[in-house]
Amino acid sequence: MTKYIVEPPQDLPLSAKVKALRKAYEDAKEKLSEYRHENAAYATRNVTREYEAVPRYEIPALAKAEQELQEQEVAAVAAGKDLPDRDSVLRPIQAKADEYKRMVPALTALMEKAHREYSDALRDELVTMGLKEAQKAAKARQEWERLYKAAMDARRTLERHAGLFAWCATSGDYETTPLEGASAGNNVESWELAKDGRLSTEAAIALGYEGVGVIDGLIVMPDPVTDEQAEAEAEFWRTYKPKMFIAKADGYGSDWEH
Repeated sequence: MTKYIVEPPQDLPLSAKVKALRKAYEDAKEKLSEYRHENAAYATRNVTREYEAVPRYEIPALAKAEQELQEQEVAAVAAGKDLPDRDSVLRPIQAKADEYKRMVPALTALMEKAHREYSDALRDELVTMGLKEAQKAAKARQEWERLYKAAMDARRTLERHAGLFAWCATSGDYETTPLEGASAGNNVESWELAKDGRLSTEAAIALGYEGVGVIDGLIVMPDPVTDEQAEAEAEFWRTYKPKMFIAKADGYGSDWEH
């Protein structure tokens, strides 16, 4: 068992108590993230170079203030003026850096406490929610079985009427759809009628009526499609006669045979 339970699915029916605790956790998490983002300049950072043996740390806001202060000191000396007050410049920034060191752990602890309370409350309700979901799943299973049986009954009815149609369309040569029992399988779900009530061409092809003799008026079978390019290419090769290139003796010796 993990220390904290993982985040539950979105559609899990949480209680009002758990939802409120989750909201408190999300708020605490967002508050920590916002504070870190807004006060990132006051966080202590490791600025050690790869060639330095001793680690160095700095606070970006403080380093920037010290650089600006140094520039002011140089300008004051050059102008023969008093040096600016160091403490008045750096003390507020150092105070913010000190606050950052305390606030981040405090906000982190608040977030972890909220997460723990939310996780514990959610775990306490898992059995109750699980039993409810089990009942819903059982009810859904019963509905699935009912619909599946109805679908199979409807398919058998479809197959029966499609078979009677096949008997009529083939004058008794077929008692079932042509592909029934064949390796292609029974594609009776492809049954579709054209606007005039006849079996559509696409459905007839899927059901295996291609090449089967049928009486007129029951199936829409279009005229054969003509591929003009393929026919032209076939005609070219049917009448193709290779050209014979006979070499001339010009430029060759008298003993050249050809």
